[in-house]
Amino acid sequence: MNPKLLLPILGLLDQIPLPGPEGRNDFVELCAGEGHLSRALWSCGYHGKAFDVRFSKNHNLLRTVGFLTVLAAVRNIRPGGCIVAAPPCGTWVFLSSPSTGRTWMDPEGFKTKTCVLNNILVMRVLYILWYAWQRGVFFIWEQPLSSVMFAWKPVQMFLASCNARRVSFPMGSFGAKTMKFTTIWGTLPSLHSLKRPINIKQLREALARTSVSLVKKSIDKSGKRRIAGDKKKLADSAVYPRDFGMAVAALFRKEGCRQAAELDFQYKASAEDMGALEDFRFGKNAWWRKL
Repeated sequence: MNPKLLLPILGLLDQIPLPGPEGRNDFVELCAGEGHLSRALWSCGYHGKAFDVRFSKNHNLLRTVGFLTVLAAVRNIRPGGCIVAAPPCGTWVFLSSPSTGRTWMDPEGFKTKTCVLNNILVMRVLYILWYAWQRGVFFIWEQPLSSVMFAWKPVQMFLASCNARRVSFPMGSFGAKTMKFTTIWGTLPSLHSLKRPINIKQLREALARTSVSLVKKSIDKSGKRRIAGDKKKLADSAVYPRDFGMAVAALFRKEGCRQAAELDFQYKASAEDMGALEDFRFGKNAWWRKL
């Protein structure tokens, strides 16, 4: 859908009354996988919803019902809450580049059905994060380090417009079965605290503990060496370890709630900030006008 048509419509959603009280959610998790992060937040007393096609076909963002269901949940996040997104990275990582054509220079890839659908999915995630951000909600966007998703022009322009910050770390430092070097972009305060310092000794110990290989190496009939991803192990590596969920919960508890009231006050009180926000949403310099 053309962003010039969709984004003003999202801005008008605030004019539609919702049944029941607003601001009931503290968080929403998109593409939640096993839901470990949501479970960690629930165990800490936060209210929120987890969405994934594993839970329901109606959570599919490529379907209208899934997109609107997520938007309704995001609208119910209180100012100062958080949305966590981890769109499927299957077509964006380096292992898929021969079949998708995605590179750091050309993240959009080939015009195949798989690539196009994944591009649409990421754009819909981008719209959702934009809608959350303009309502005063923080966001966290996670991808493997080898993913070129953050190099795609629409994503880069959006992150720059939100003044998002970046942190990278190995998921193995949180007890994952693989090292899985990870990159997170987000607006949550103190996001950098997710990065755990690891010295050489700790890195060797982590590598020894996370010795699962995500690729299969073979030699074809012509004698050429082939490398392919192990689909099951790759899928398993996408599941957040419990310790990472607890780390995000601790970060959210430390900064998210404390900052909520301050952010809400500043968001409503500053006419300059509101003017900048309106320019970001609908002004001549709006990020989506340059797509």
